[in-house]
Amino acid sequence: MDYVLAFLSLPLFITEDYLLITALIPLLGAVIIFFTGKWSGVSNSIAVASSVLLFTYTCLCALCWAYGDHSQFILMDFGNNLHISLKLEFTGVVFSLLISFLWILTSIYATCYMQSNYHDRNYSNFLCFFSISISCTMFIAFSGDLLTTFVFYELLTISTYPLVTYHGTNESMIAGRYYFGVLLFSSLVLFFPVLGFLYNEFHTLDFVSSGIFKFDTSLTTFTAVCFAMLIYGIGKAALMPMHFWLPKAMVAPTPVSALLHAVAVVKSGAFIIIKVILYTFGTNNLQRFVQQNWFAGGWLPYAAGFTIIAASLIALKQKELKKLLAYSTVSQLSYIILFASIFSDLSAKVAVFQLVCHAFAKITLFFVAGSIITKTGEKYIDRIHGIGRSMPITMIAFTMGALSMIGVPPAPTFWGKFLIFQAVFNSGSTALSIFVTFVLIVSTILNSMYFLPIIYNAFFSKSSKNFFIKKTPIFLVLPPAITAICTFAIFFGYQIIF
Repeated sequence: MDYVLAFLSLPLFITEDYLLITALIPLLGAVIIFFTGKWSGVSNSIAVASSVLLFTYTCLCALCWAYGDHSQFILMDFGNNLHISLKLEFTGVVFSLLISFLWILTSIYATCYMQSNYHDRNYSNFLCFFSISISCTMFIAFSGDLLTTFVFYELLTISTYPLVTYHGTNESMIAGRYYFGVLLFSSLVLFFPVLGFLYNEFHTLDFVSSGIFKFDTSLTTFTAVCFAMLIYGIGKAALMPMHFWLPKAMVAPTPVSALLHAVAVVKSGAFIIIKVILYTFGTNNLQRFVQQNWFAGGWLPYAAGFTIIAASLIALKQKELKKLLAYSTVSQLSYIILFASIFSDLSAKVAVFQLVCHAFAKITLFFVAGSIITKTGEKYIDRIHGIGRSMPITMIAFTMGALSMIGVPPAPTFWGKFLIFQAVFNSGSTALSIFVTFVLIVSTILNSMYFLPIIYNAFFSKSSKNFFIKKTPIFLVLPPAITAICTFAIFFGYQIIF
């Protein structure tokens, strides 16, 4: 390992601060884009080059972790074990690799999409804030403690606000107020106070393997309060009723929707919840606290299950494709939370697996939605019948993404459902086993009801209009094709993880 890093250190500037350097790469790209904004070709190239460089460095970080480098890097020390720090651990390595890889495809897609749809305006600010948001997400992935997570969670909200309001219309400004208001309110009123409670009780906010909590019956009520405040304080996870901002944000350009739903924002919310369960509370501790008091976390599977079914029912009524995908995201995010809330090592691993699968599938669906808008200008489902004959590759990719939302083979989310049955039945709770089984069956039926008609009508219904008039740019076709292939590959390679 030392030889490998020594070989790479000169050309790639690998130092002991490699985590900080990696997370700052997108920010550096944003600065360059800001100063070269008047030359769109240069800005586009910088955006794509930054994403490739980030993925390269992230792979090296993963290599360091694989060879046992689990040390914590203190960036700012406030004394008394309170600091801003970065650390490599399993969930962070997986999440950072996911972000950096999908950012390459999103950058390629975004530059082509903006050129095709916003060629008459300078969109360098769009690419600049896009890059900043990725940098914030990388810091969240590498965060070594809850304070660091909170700081960059807030910065992510701030950096994505200009993207949500990019059009500058009244509708987008209202959406921005919902976005900023809900996320800022939930984090400052619920998330932030918990930091004080935890630090006052344990004198640390660090993420550790078994959690900073130690089972003590005197802490049961304290645990119940902190757990509930953290779960709902992380509004980006979109657990009802903290979900209203997400469908509103669909007024943003499609690459922003892909960023919000697949790469950065909502995935950061789900990721933080997984990390808090694993490294702040600890799964074994939560199991024992729940046995003492159901409110110490036993309610979470039921809240997630309600969100899954309710959001799917709302999605059934949607006529606009992006709105349908938005409510589908609310539902699918709660799958991740549901899996994590079983409070076992297996369920946590399945939750991380589901997060990865959903990211590839959902970004595929939003890429396709953007391609359809670029080609036809249509955003309503009933106006794109027959489009599969003029966009076969794109709509096949959509089919793969839709099957992942439904959770049937050859979609990798099928394995997530299969494995969670094993985890929940091993939990020993009959009521929870029955509830999870009910939720998975009903949600699968509901997902089928709103995705299968789109697929059928795209390939077999009479065309709503002549879709062959305008050619789809290749860089709007390639990214969804790649993500769909990755989704297909995960289905056959899931045993590498489990």
